[in-house]
Parts: sequence; C-alpha cells; structure tokens
Amino acid sequence: MMTYKDDIIRICKEQTTLDEFDIEWILSQADRLMRSSMYALEDVFIDVKDAYSENAIVIFHKKPQKKQSLYEKNVVGSIAYLHNEPGVIRTLQTGAKTNGLSALSQEGVSIQQKVFPITRESKVIAVIIIETDVTEKILSTFSIDNDKNSVYELTNALQVSQLEQITLSDYIDDAILIFDGQGYLKYYNHAANNYYRKKLGYRDSITGMHYDNLVLDSFQFKAIQKKILNGRWENNKIVEIKYGQYYFSVKRHFIQDSNIFVMIFKDITEIKQKESRLLTEATVIREIHHRVKNNLQTVVSLLRLQARRSKNPEVKKTLNDSVNRVLSIAMTHELLSSQTEDEIVLAKVLEETLGNIQRFFMGQSDVRLTYNIDTSILLDSNRAVATALVVNELVQNSYDHAFEKINRKNLYIHLHVSLENGMIRLEVADNGKGYKIQEHEESRLGLTIVNQFVKSKLSGKISVQSDRNGTVTTITFKK
Repeated sequence: MMTYKDDIIRICKEQTTLDEFDIEWILSQADRLMRSSMYALEDVFIDVKDAYSENAIVIFHKKPQKKQSLYEKNVVGSIAYLHNEPGVIRTLQTGAKTNGLSALSQEGVSIQQKVFPITRESKVIAVIIIETDVTEKILSTFSIDNDKNSVYELTNALQVSQLEQITLSDYIDDAILIFDGQGYLKYYNHAANNYYRKKLGYRDSITGMHYDNLVLDSFQFKAIQKKILNGRWENNKIVEIKYGQYYFSVKRHFIQDSNIFVMIFKDITEIKQKESRLLTEATVIREIHHRVKNNLQTVVSLLRLQARRSKNPEVKKTLNDSVNRVLSIAMTHELLSSQTEDEIVLAKVLEETLGNIQRFFMGQSDVRLTYNIDTSILLDSNRAVATALVVNELVQNSYDHAFEKINRKNLYIHLHVSLENGMIRLEVADNGKGYKIQEHEESRLGLTIVNQFVKSKLSGKISVQSDRNGTVTTITFKK
C-alpha cells in the first residue's frame, strides 16, 4: 500500500524539476505536519509547481482530526489551477505568504486559503495550504470602494486635481491601486478589477485587501516601509514580473505628503511573447548561418582536394580561385552565426578575406598587402558578401597578373575603404605593370564578376585607371 511519502516522491519525480534534496526537504515538512496537533479543524495540503504547465499539483493532504474533511475523494495528484486557487499559484510564484484568499476546491467547494512557502536555499520549492470551508459566506462582488468614509479619506489625502485623475483612471488600460499608510487598498480602477478577477483568478473583492495579498512579486509592504524610512525608496522604478503565464510591468510610487502608496501595472505578455518569438527566430537564423558556413567549408575542402590531385596548372589555379571565393562567402555566414543583427561590420569581413588571400600566396610572392578600412561601416549580409567577393577578385587579380616579369622592388597591393556623406568608396591599388582595360575586362572571369556584382548587388559605379606604374580600381556605392 502506497504511503503519503511514496506519493510525494513519485509525483515530484514524474511531474516536477525538483531534485532529491528538494524532495527530502518536502518530506520532512510533511512529516512535521503529520506529527503536529495544529490545524485539527482544517484540511492541510502541500502543492508543488507542475513542470509542464503554469499550474500546481497536490502532493500531500492531511485531513482534519476533529471534524469532517471538505474532500470525499483523494485529491493527491490533482491540478490546482490559477483561476481556482490564485493564492497557491501566487505564493509559488512570488514566495510571499498569501492570507485568506478565496478559492474553489477540486470538488467545487468554496474555501478560503492561507498559503505559506516552503523554501530551500532561497528557492520556493512548494507551498503549505491551510483550507477553511466558506460555503456559507456570501462572496462580495468586485466594485470600486466608493462608500462615504473611503471618499472622505481620499479627499483628505489627495487634492481635487488628483481626484479628477483618479476618475479618469477608469478609462485607461493600466491597473491602478491606491493603498493607505498601513498597506490597505482604498481605491482601484476598472482595469485593476479586470486583471485580478479575470487574469489572476481572485474570487474575493479586493476592496480593503492588504497590499501583501495583491503584490505580484515578493516585495512585501514592510520592506517598502523600511526603504522609505531609510530614505532608500525609488519612486516610479519599473520592474518586469513574470506571473504564471503573464508578464507585467510594475511601477510603485509613494506620496509622502499624503502617506499614500500607489501601484500601477500593465500586462506586457504580448510584447514579451513577441520578443521571445523574435529571439527564437534569431537563434534559428544564426543556426542556419552556422550550418551554411559548415557546408561551404566542406565545399572548400573538396575543391582543395581536387586542386591538389589535378596535374593541369590552369585547372589547379581555377579551383584555388574558387576556394577563395567560397571562403569570402563562408566568412560572412560565420560572422552572422554569432550575432542577432543582419548588419555586419564590413572591416571584419574584408580583413578575413585578405587574410585568406595572403595565406594562399604565402611563399609564392614578395608583394606586400596592406589595408585601411573604416571600422564604422555596417552593411547588410547580402551587400557584405558582394563587397567581399569584389575585393577578393580585385586583390587576387593583382597577385595573379600585376607583377608578372617585373623586377621592381617594394611591390604592394593596398585596399582603402572609406565612408563620406553616405557614400562608400572602395579602392584597390597596386604598383604593378598595369593592363589594357578593354582587352582584359571580358577575358578575365574575376573582372567579369567584379563588374556584375558592383552593378547588380551594390548598385554602384566602377572606374579603373591603369598604366605601366600600376592600377587603381575605384568602386563607389551608397551606404
């Protein structure tokens, strides 16, 4: 026959994220309750957070010793929903004690609950619930506390203009709650009424309820008073709170002259959900870029293998040229895989592109490759790839052709990229032998790629100046 300890262990292991030490601590609390003579007239429960939802699960039930239990059936393993038992979910969520909130039991009985947190290492791992039958009690309806005494108190506490603002507050979506100096609710607007009743599952009227039963986090009223007394209170500080499946933005304000405390909050769940979706999409996109980069690296490996095996110098060169082109594209995807934005620092892409070319020609050439690139230039991924490919072709073309049969010393290739008045100017210069522009533009694949990419991808202009002292290729396009 299973004991209450078996139930606690089984449910916690199957339906929670609690570890063995948490479970042991809950078992010790259950043992203490079983041995205690307290709560002889009440049903006592222990609930834990369900790992698969925003609800709670009953894992322990001690029935009254001196009266009949409110429950005919075994409710261990049952779900406690927010709309039925707001106090349970509230204490699990915030760690704050909940005192006297009405609820609806698993068997449909109207009850009143006191809820206390069970903590271990500053973490709420479960709650103890003390339940009292309030079937005979008539639950009051939700309404603004507009009786004469309350209006009189508010009139003394606030100026007429502030009262006018309170009236207007019923027409805004933010929840507004006003508490007196002892932390008891004196006024709330319609939005607050709707939040507590429809979203937070409160079954009682919140009129006159204490702040500690209404706050959405663990910031209790005594802690607020202590901060105010010590001069460490910050008015209007905004905090974001996750409460069950909802997210709220909360602002608190203390009016010293009137000894009034105001709490304002609004539902930002939709905003947070959109942020979460965007974050998920960004993560997926980064993973796609990472996989594309890996696939391109595989292509590079295959091209290199084929180039090494080829005995035809022309084929070998063509394959190696293709390697650098693919690496220029792969580098952009690698950068995109490590960031959330689509814009890339152009200098990073071009520096890596030049590094790949240098490694390829290392030991084959005495040409010095230098660069000066404006690090403030950001480009979207498509234009960054196009720019990298253009630079790759121009620099590689200089390495391949500019210095053939030249005995000159201090040979160089220099890349300069600048931004001025919204225009990007890219210049590749060498001090090679030059070439006849019209004769070579159509015959060399690299120059064909440059012309096509500048026009179609960058919507830019290209100009070439070449003579026996060298070549300067200038490309301009709008940022």
